[in-house]
Amino acid sequence: MNNNRKLTGLAIAIAAALTTQQAIAATLYETTRDKLTLSGRIAAGSSFVDEVDDDHDPVNAGSRVRLIHEHNFQGGWSSVARAEWGFDPFFEDGTDAHYKRMLYAGVSHDDYGTLLVGKQYSLWYDMVAYWTDWFWYNGATAQGSFNGAAGDGGFEGNGRPDNAATYKNTFGDWTVGVLYQTSRDDVPTNAGYTGNLEGYERDYTGQGAVVYKPSDDWSFGATYTHSAIDGKTAGDGKTSENVDAGLLAARWTPGNWYFALSGGEYHNLVRGSSFTGTDEADGIIDEARGYEGVALYNVKHQVPGTVQLYTGFNRLEDSNSDARDAFYLAGAAWLTLDDNLIIALERKFDDSVEADGSSNLGNDETDLLVRYNF
Repeated sequence: MNNNRKLTGLAIAIAAALTTQQAIAATLYETTRDKLTLSGRIAAGSSFVDEVDDDHDPVNAGSRVRLIHEHNFQGGWSSVARAEWGFDPFFEDGTDAHYKRMLYAGVSHDDYGTLLVGKQYSLWYDMVAYWTDWFWYNGATAQGSFNGAAGDGGFEGNGRPDNAATYKNTFGDWTVGVLYQTSRDDVPTNAGYTGNLEGYERDYTGQGAVVYKPSDDWSFGATYTHSAIDGKTAGDGKTSENVDAGLLAARWTPGNWYFALSGGEYHNLVRGSSFTGTDEADGIIDEARGYEGVALYNVKHQVPGTVQLYTGFNRLEDSNSDARDAFYLAGAAWLTLDDNLIIALERKFDDSVEADGSSNLGNDETDLLVRYNF
């Protein structure tokens, strides 16, 4: 699809959004106990890279559609079933490029907690890591959620794990959760793994997370993942590539401000392709560390909706060399139409380094995002 057609489609979507003051999430069926809803988002982004001559063609930026069924039982119990699919509304490669993001079901009770089974957000991300994932277009590159063999963090269990069961409950100021992920021996070969491992398979994943919230403004979180992974390095026989990863985070949300900081250590999680100049034989970094930070201010009652001004950084480091994948960022976003229409502009400053310590500074860039939640 050419640039003009994409821009026209994006303009039509924005114009349609401006004709309503509410998201158009559709309630397909509703009774006193059951509710079935259809919702999602359409999102497009465009990057303007310094000193690079390109057409700035708008690309899909996480468009998705979801179907959610909720049922209320007697005695305070409820159930939920969710199916969510990502897709490309701009048909960049000639198709809608749809894929499964989530597919799970579960039950919940205010006293007894929540149990979910299926492909879902990990406790790592849902309870702790998302605290620093507040940039609208960039970000989440150093928190360990999406750094594994599959781009959605599903194989090692830190992003949207498949074949997973989670349990979460709150006790006073504390929220705790545990996750178990069953075996899998068919890691997607097209999911970004480019190393030298054959027969890459997961035996299981165990994960825990805890959040302490002593006040309305302060939260502290910790999460840990162990994923039992086996593979065979060509010419070297069987090898173990078990993943062990931990993340600590804190956030402070006084008034219209939002501050968050996280730091993690990752063993056999980060792909070698994240850096320039590393020579790991199996394509997996033995030890890596990641740091993310965000500071945001909400400007309210000055224009329709909310204006967000934000800044922060992502920094992923190889512990055994000087290699790092890092950037700093400053951005502004306008959230209007009940926060369903988001227009964001971000300036990204590269701070990466090659494994031998030489500068690997790429070109800084400016990114534009337009998103509508329906």
